[in-house]
Parts: sequence; C-alpha cells; structure tokens
Amino acid sequence: MSEYVQKVRQAPNAKEKGELLQKMLPTMKADSLEEYSLLVACANGELGAELKGFGTKCLDYADKKFPQMKKQIVEAKQAKLDQLVKPKTDNPESRLCQFCLMKIPYEALKCYHCAEFVTVEIIEEVKNTYPVSAVDIFSKAKQLGAADIHLSVGYHPIFRISGDMRHMMDMPILKDTDTLSLAYQVLSDDSKRIFQSNKEVDQAFDIPGICRIRLNVAQERLGTALVARILPSTVLSMDDLKFSSKDVFIKLCMEVNGLIVVTGPTGSGKSTTLAAMIDYINTYRSEHIITVEDPIEFVHAPKKSKIMQRELRTNTKSFKNALKSALRQDPDIMLVGEMRDLETTELGLEAAETGHLVFGTLHTNSAAKTVDRIINMFPAEDQAKVRTTLSENLKGIIAQQLIRKVGGGRVAAQEIMLRSLAIAALIRDGKTYQINEYISTAKHMGMQTMDDTIKRFLEQGLITKEDAYRYAINKAEFAYSDDQKKLLKDDKKK
Repeated sequence: MSEYVQKVRQAPNAKEKGELLQKMLPTMKADSLEEYSLLVACANGELGAELKGFGTKCLDYADKKFPQMKKQIVEAKQAKLDQLVKPKTDNPESRLCQFCLMKIPYEALKCYHCAEFVTVEIIEEVKNTYPVSAVDIFSKAKQLGAADIHLSVGYHPIFRISGDMRHMMDMPILKDTDTLSLAYQVLSDDSKRIFQSNKEVDQAFDIPGICRIRLNVAQERLGTALVARILPSTVLSMDDLKFSSKDVFIKLCMEVNGLIVVTGPTGSGKSTTLAAMIDYINTYRSEHIITVEDPIEFVHAPKKSKIMQRELRTNTKSFKNALKSALRQDPDIMLVGEMRDLETTELGLEAAETGHLVFGTLHTNSAAKTVDRIINMFPAEDQAKVRTTLSENLKGIIAQQLIRKVGGGRVAAQEIMLRSLAIAALIRDGKTYQINEYISTAKHMGMQTMDDTIKRFLEQGLITKEDAYRYAINKAEFAYSDDQKKLLKDDKKK
C-alpha cells in the first residue's frame, strides 16, 4: 500500500483526509493504480459522505490526466475475478447462485438476479465409505413401512415406524465420512453446492418404482446428518387415506374461491392431505392449478386439470415472488406450501379475495389458533381489516395430528371448521376463543373438534387411552388415572 493511501485510510476525520488527497493528486503517475482506486472509493462515499463531492472532482482530474488508468483498473479487477474461477473441463451448463439460490450459467462471475459477484465452486469429491448404499437403506425403510429415516454420526440407521424410532442393529454404526458419502450419493450437483456453502439443504427425488424421498441434509456437532421422509410414489386419494369426513373434504374441493388452510405439527400429514384434495380437483374439475412447494413432495399427473408445480430455489426464489407471478398466470386454484411470513400470507388472502381458491398450511393445532396466527402476522393497525377479510373468505380449516393405531400404523385425527355466518361473526368480532365451543355444536354441518375425533377413535378401539390423553386438547376429558386428574385440578387452581 502506498504512503498516501495508508495515511488517508488512517486519517481520523474528513478534513485531514481531504488535505492528504489534495497533496496526493500532483504526485500521481500513470501507474498509480492504488491512488486511483482510493479516488474511486472516495467518489463512491466509502471515505465518508462529506468527501463524496470532493472525491468526484479529484477523480475527474485523474481521468483527464491519465485517461488509460480507468481501463487498467477495470482489467485488473477482471483478472482478479478470473482467478476465482477454478477451471474444470466437465462443468455443467448452470448452477445456483450462492447468495439468492437462483439458476445462473456455471461460468458466470456475477449473478444477474441479485447482482452479487460469485465464485465457481468445484464440488467436493466424496468416496463411498458405507457398505450399504443410500438407495438400499431407503428401499429397506419403505419395505418395513417406515415414515422417516435418520442417518446420524454415532448411531445405526434409525427408521421411524408407526411413530416409534427403531435402530437398525443389522447395519454398521455411521461415521462422519459415511453420512457425508450417503448424502452425496443422492444429492444433485446444485444441492451439493448449496450444502457446501450453507451447511444445509433440502431436496426431493424419486427412487424409480419404489418411492419418492424428501431429504434434508445438515451439518451438526458430530458431522453430517440426514433425515429423509418417505413419500408415496403415487398420490394417495381420499379413499386410500380413509377420510372419515370425506363428504366435507369433497365440499371444500368444490369451492370456487376462498382460503382453505390445513394445519398441524411437522410430520402430521398436511402435505398428504393437501395432495389428496388437489388430486380430487384434478380428477373431477377442469381448472388451472399452480402449486408452490418447498420441496415438491407429490408429483401430480395430468388429468382433467392443468397443473403447474413450482419448487422453492429450483424454480423460484421465494414464495412471495412465485405468488406474485402466479396471479398473472391465469390461475383458478393456488397451493402455497407454507404461509410462513406476512407477505406470503397477505398475497394468499389477496388471491382468495379476488376470486381464486387458495390452499395453504400452518403449524398450529386447532382452528381457533390458526385464525389467531394469521391475524397476528399483521400489524395491529391492519388487524381489523384482516379479520373482515378472513370472515368473508376463509372457507375451512383442517387441523390434524397423526396418532399411533393399536396394532401398528397411524391414524389422522382431524378438527374441521367450515365457514358459517356464526363463524364469520366470531372472526370479525375478535371472539376466536369461542370458535371451539361453536364447532362442538355444529356437527350437523360437518364440523368436528379434535377431541371429538380422538374420543371416537378411542371408542372404536383404534387408539390407546394413553395416546388419547397425550394428543387431546382438553386433557381433563381423557384423564384415566387419579394422578392425572389431581395434576389437572392443581393446574386449574393456579
């Protein structure tokens, strides 16, 4: 670094910086690239806003005195960027920008989506070290009826079967190199680059003839960890899922506009329920359906409707951008994988209000909490307007949990709220705490509370009393021991 550049950078205030710049100008030569770069920084405001105008004048003076210097600076910067590119003869045509995750040409030095300068990263070469392949592990899990697969350092592969975590003792304990190699067997090249940059990535893929997998790979304290969800290779229908309230679901699927929300904790089957509803519409209605998912879990085949499925990061930068674009793509029905922020929720409500049927998901466990969650996403000054919009356009909420069945497998316990004049009034007046009470009195309209469903399953012998108590909303109705009743009584006193 030249003497003047160092002094200017270290000067404590704008006055001293300006005086040093004035002294530096007459000493500049045709090869004073560092000094010229300093003038560029000053003109861009990097040395302080008060020196920006003075820096511009100094830069104009330098450009007139040394017209070739600007070109030299640009060439030097380009050469430096070129050094960041690691040559590879078999590069793919495109990759994902490490900043915005949009697709760009592989050799691009600047992303034309977010304008960030990027580097081309060579994918890390990972050798297979585990004696069982990832596909064989997933296939075995499918044969055993597992819902999820956990591959973590220090453990045997673990399958979640009927809600229980079962360690596969016939497979070796996994080391860090094993989990990484298993991940790289199934991740796409773009997903590998995202993982190398972000230390975590989601991807969905098919194992032909066996199943579809939704995979998350992340770095943890001991190394790489994989969690995979097994999805059916074909979309399950409402009959396959044995919905006890099939008529209600059909009624919701035949709605022309409005908002329908499927809620529940992670792993409660929200995606499966939505896929069955979209499949019913695809089979019996002629519509244009647009889905935005993270990732695409169920692939819908062309039937009576036209379906456009878009995946976050692969096909779109964000839910918000995809929804804005979808509104200009002549949609009849839209599915939002998750209403995770204010803008996405606002766009979903706008679409429902303007004549589209919108499906979405949230992580709540009851209809009343779902309404509260949507309203509370908005600023206080907008909440009255949102209540009115919801009261007019919310057509239904399905809140569900998966409960272990006696004898194996799991059953979906569902709370169903449908739009009625009374429900609309409760939402509009901010009396959501009364929604659950109203649902329990509106069974003739197809509504049901979570506890009603759990009670029915318990009476039918489908679930145990322990699980009924565990998943119930009002646990007092399902307490089966004196200790539980005493504990609930003490909590009530508090």
